[in-house]
Amino acid sequence: MLVYRAALGEPVVVKRLAGTGDIIAVRRFERERRFARLLRHPALPRLVAEGKDWIAFEALEVGLPEAQRHSSAAVRAILAPLADALAFIHARGIVHRDIKPAHVLFRGEAPVLIDFGIAGTPDDDLQQAELSGSPAWMAPEQLLGGPVGSAADIWSFSALGLFLLTGEKPYAGEADTVLRLRRAGEPPAVRAYAALERNDTALAGLLEAGLGPAAGRPAAADFSRLLAVRR
Repeated sequence: MLVYRAALGEPVVVKRLAGTGDIIAVRRFERERRFARLLRHPALPRLVAEGKDWIAFEALEVGLPEAQRHSSAAVRAILAPLADALAFIHARGIVHRDIKPAHVLFRGEAPVLIDFGIAGTPDDDLQQAELSGSPAWMAPEQLLGGPVGSAADIWSFSALGLFLLTGEKPYAGEADTVLRLRRAGEPPAVRAYAALERNDTALAGLLEAGLGPAAGRPAAADFSRLLAVRR
C-alpha cells in the first residue's frame, strides 16, 4: 500500500494499492474502502474520492508530539471525540485494531482517528491470516493472533490516554524487543500516577481498567459519558 499527498481540488492523502498479487492486501484494501464509505463521523477522516485501486482522504495536520505530558483537561479534550468515534464504529461491529499516537491527526484543533487498514470485525478471517497491529500498542489478546473484539481497541485507547498523561509508552524499544517482552509477560510501563496527581481520579481509574482483562474493560461509551462531563 502506497500513501502520498495529492491535490484533487483540495489537499488530499491518497492510499494506493500497489499491485494485485497479494490477495490479503487486496482484501484489506477493499475492506478499508468499504469502511471509508460507511463511517461518517467528525472524528474520522473524510473520504474525498476513490478509484479502482486508490482512496483519497482529506489531508489532516500533524498528530501528537512524542513523549510529552499533557494536562488532564487537555487529555480529556483529545480523548472525548476519539471515544465518541470508537463508540460509533463499535456500534457498527467494527474494530479499529491499530490505535496509537501516530494514528491521531488533527483537523484544526479537533483530533481525528485515521487508518482503518487493518480494521475488521471480530469474526473476520483476515485477522487470522497474519499478526497485524503495532506491538507496543496492541491488546494482549491481539498479540496472541486470535479473534479480537471492541475490548482490544479499549486497551489501546487506554494506553494512548495514559501516554498523553504521563509521556510514557506502554512498551519501549524496537518491535522485536517489545514482542519478546510482551510474550514473556512484561506488563505495560504506563501508570496513572500523573492523572492521580492532577486529581482526575475518575479518568485515571477508567484508563487503568482499560488495561485490565478484556472482560472487565469499560466500553467506549463509558469513556464518552465520562469525558462529556466538564471539569
